[in-house]
Amino acid sequence: MSALDTFPKLLMRNAERLGERPALREKDLGIWRETSWRRYGERVRDFSLGLVALGLQRGGKVAIVGDNRPEWVIAELAAQSAGAASVGIYQDSTLTEVVYVIDHCDAKFVVAEDQEQVDKILGITEQLPKVTHVVYADPRGLRRYKHEKLLSFEEVEKRGRELSEKDPELFRRNVEQGQGSDLAMICYTSGTTGSPKGAMLTFANLLNMALSLHQVDPRHPTD
Repeated sequence: MSALDTFPKLLMRNAERLGERPALREKDLGIWRETSWRRYGERVRDFSLGLVALGLQRGGKVAIVGDNRPEWVIAELAAQSAGAASVGIYQDSTLTEVVYVIDHCDAKFVVAEDQEQVDKILGITEQLPKVTHVVYADPRGLRRYKHEKLLSFEEVEKRGRELSEKDPELFRRNVEQGQGSDLAMICYTSGTTGSPKGAMLTFANLLNMALSLHQVDPRHPTD
């Protein structure tokens, strides 16, 4: 693999090296659920290729609305693995702010955490003509929803697995095309003094920041 200058490349390296060691933990009904590095890498691969199968292209944008949970980082890394950038949106943003950010960044995909966020997005779809797909992570309350743009996180992963079976090396090729100078994410300000401003951050920006933080507050494999 080429230089480890993007998050997806680092994820692939860790998935191969660390295997069954825990990468993520999430508390569900009071019980901590672990996701291994291997499984983390697989889910990112599947979701990334699922987005590609649905039309995500290099340079595209994927907006993510919701709380901090495994599906957030999976969606973010999946978008980046396909050469796209992630755009995080505060879950308590007003409808006006949500419309502005999604339209301003030209996102065609929106990943919404749950029913509350899906209702928010579906209620403003007429104001978001560029959006082609809305993907939900938590299916509770959404089983009976019918909308041409709506599909589940699991359905996207399924499409990704099908594409991977047809072209087993596609994900690796996509990841290896990435460079440190690529746009990784757009972070919008809260917009309290006007329209939200989007800060365009490359992988190089973020990795340099991580290195600086590590120098003052080191992290270790056993943490």
